[in-house]
Amino acid sequence: MRRLNTVASPTRLALHLCLVAMFAAGSLAAEDREQAGREPTASEMLADAAIARPIGLLGTIIGAAAFVVTLPFTLPSGSVRKAAHNFVESPYAYTFKRPLGQFDDCDARPDSCR
Repeated sequence: MRRLNTVASPTRLALHLCLVAMFAAGSLAAEDREQAGREPTASEMLADAAIARPIGLLGTIIGAAAFVVTLPFTLPSGSVRKAAHNFVESPYAYTFKRPLGQFDDCDARPDSCR
């Protein structure tokens, strides 16, 4: 008789988390269009806190690193401000300034971001 492995390997766990995030992201994007005129639901707030905010934090960290790496190219061209906005400010605002459960970014709805 074959014994089932009851302990999840880190690879298996990471794969499951990626699949859940991938499927949730598709449904969140579909709900985003109709969300503009109403308050977020509890499930939207939970998905935001558990999935979108951690991904936004990761994007902010990666964006800050990309900004530093691209500085030698953006300084001579005078596009430092634009690079800072795209690589650092936008992910930061999406992660930390928008209300929980609202998936529109702060550029699209600046009145709702603090």
